[in-house]
Amino acid sequence: MKKKIFFGGVGGIFLTIAGLMFYAMSEMEMKVLISCSANEGGIRIPSSLCHYYMVNYRINEQGIKELSDGAGLDYILNGESPKNYELAKIFLANGLDVNGINHYDPKGATPLQAAVVYNDVKRVKFLIEQGADLYITGGEGMTALEMAKKLHKENSKRQNRSEIIQILSDAENTD
Repeated sequence: MKKKIFFGGVGGIFLTIAGLMFYAMSEMEMKVLISCSANEGGIRIPSSLCHYYMVNYRINEQGIKELSDGAGLDYILNGESPKNYELAKIFLANGLDVNGINHYDPKGATPLQAAVVYNDVKRVKFLIEQGADLYITGGEGMTALEMAKKLHKENSKRQNRSEIIQILSDAENTD
């Protein structure tokens, strides 16, 4: 009898905790759920549980719109987790625009233009592989290649963007 009460109590506690976690995830903004899924942001819910919940219940039309109306793909790729590129592929496969601007950026940069500013070679390669438009001009009126050349000329002593310039030039030549 005592064992039944003990295990029933433990089971009840487990179900209560699980229910609270699922409720918390259902109330999270998409960007918080992405951080949780990537094990970033200090969220106490296991990242695998956040990932499962996000992929199965939140990557839908409403979730994509929520992310698109905010920072878009740039938010996912700004994280430091190696999972971020996997998450980006999942979101892109479900309708997130690879060229969608970050609405929090006053200049309205696309993810490719932001990658140039960040001098992030891996991100530039990833975005080109995912079909980023090389010819979109952002808020500054320049394509990603033009922006890379300008930034390289202005800051070549501090940040060398020659590899990004080469990658973008090669990608434009294969179009």
